[in-house]
Amino acid sequence: MMKRLVLTDLRRAQRKKAFIICMVITVLLIIIMAIISVWKPSSADTMMSGETSGKASAFLSNFSISYGLMPFLIGIPIYSTVFTDDFKSRTMQTAIGRGISRRRLILARFYEVLALLVESLLIFSVIGIVIALAFGASMSGIGVMIGKMWFSSVLLVANVAIAMLVLYMTQNPTGGLVLYILLAADAFRLLFLLLEMIPFLKDNKIKPSYILPSGVYELASDYLFGREASLDVSKATEGNIEDMIQAVDPNLAKAMLYIVILVGVFIILPLILSQTVFRKKELEF
Repeated sequence: MMKRLVLTDLRRAQRKKAFIICMVITVLLIIIMAIISVWKPSSADTMMSGETSGKASAFLSNFSISYGLMPFLIGIPIYSTVFTDDFKSRTMQTAIGRGISRRRLILARFYEVLALLVESLLIFSVIGIVIALAFGASMSGIGVMIGKMWFSSVLLVANVAIAMLVLYMTQNPTGGLVLYILLAADAFRLLFLLLEMIPFLKDNKIKPSYILPSGVYELASDYLFGREASLDVSKATEGNIEDMIQAVDPNLAKAMLYIVILVGVFIILPLILSQTVFRKKELEF
């Protein structure tokens, strides 16, 4: 029954005008980035390393604008489609009445978010790769471009998971949506950055903003993409675990650590808390 519930809601979500319109806007934004790259390609001084085409270099750089807006253009419609409509149409109460547990219902809604997000990312990836190849981009450049886009979706999922906790705690989809928008806009981090201006924190290089999901994501992204983290296979001896561990670049190891924190603390933990809170809540009809 849970599988049928997820598939039914996914078909409904895919037909939602708001979701379709935002998908179209994002695709158009990618195309606009491609046009700008043709109109104003990167110069020899500003070309990315490994790229021989100014158009390709410019597009790989400009593509980040498209996925940078994804938390708003895709995240908000997905949240509204999955959660707001669920409360408005009372499908949640109907599903519980038919024997689906609250824990499984929350997981079903989370799976729907993931499915819609993956569907969107696949479409954007195909379009981005086709354009980048047409411009003569290198495979490494395309890999980094797509990798950054998919990795940015982890933060989007974390923000949704945190918003779900408020949603099921209050049974108010508007409150969860407001929290998601604030997290997507990084509003809380702006407040924490102001705190970091306090002399004591500044002198001791204490950065409270790094305890937020966006701060942990930034650290992981920096170590994953900004410091050329790599795995030196030549240093690893087959069958020797110690050599293989030593072959891992420290930056890659740090990136993996922050990814584990991001997923564990800001995705899995809020889901568990949502199930715990919602299980003890009286349903509002």
